[in-house]
Amino acid sequence: MTIARALPLILATLLLQGCIALAAVPIVASTGAMAYSGLSGERTREAIAEGNPFEAEDVDLEALGDFVVLDMSELPAPATPLLAGSAYAALRDHTLAAVSDRGVETPILPASAMLAKPTDLQPDRAQCEAPTPVVLVDLDPEGRLMPLEPGTQVDGQLVTALGALRQSEIAVAWMTDREPGDAGRIRTILRESGLDPTGRDPLFVQRFPGEEKQVRRRALLETHCPIAIAGDTRADFDDVYLHLRYPDAAAALEAMIGEGWFLIPNPID
Repeated sequence: MTIARALPLILATLLLQGCIALAAVPIVASTGAMAYSGLSGERTREAIAEGNPFEAEDVDLEALGDFVVLDMSELPAPATPLLAGSAYAALRDHTLAAVSDRGVETPILPASAMLAKPTDLQPDRAQCEAPTPVVLVDLDPEGRLMPLEPGTQVDGQLVTALGALRQSEIAVAWMTDREPGDAGRIRTILRESGLDPTGRDPLFVQRFPGEEKQVRRRALLETHCPIAIAGDTRADFDDVYLHLRYPDAAAALEAMIGEGWFLIPNPID
């Protein structure tokens, strides 16, 4: 195991032993100490290579935007129209608006859809530092892992929304707690459903037991600008929801819903 991959486990052990002081907030535990991977970009390279016939070291971070955002002529025409007022339409509209100034000479990188300091339980966003915009979609149903059985169904509206974003050179990334051994099957499901027609989206699986999704979200922030996150439960947006003693303590975070966080039906049914 590399140092970068071992680091989250070491920090998690220290947290459990009480060796790292945490602010007195109404949560059971915090992932704030595990903010970034040990080697910048390594985890995203792994996510792009996951389930694909090439290695992580073959992904050039200097050309990451060109690598992930492919020729739009490869995408099929959308088959399902977006319903006005739907969460999918809101996801598309918010994301497109967030990158509307990319044509100017010195565009200002937008704030991300990630919390700057989750333990504060305030809707203060982490600032983007990487220029490639991305939408992160969580694949796991609440309390379970995404299904891998044949015949899985997807909502065509999500396919249409993501297709519109790709046509505007916005990348899409996927998150699941499935293991690396399942990556090939996940790639097939995403490709055949039209959710990832090129098979090149970053796919963040659980690389080792206990690897928290928060660590993977922060790794994506190192290489992309995550301007929207979609999932079927609030814990898909930030792991702080997994550690709350009192759900009402996170009431201020409701301002993020529809403004970077989008509750949608689970993508894979």
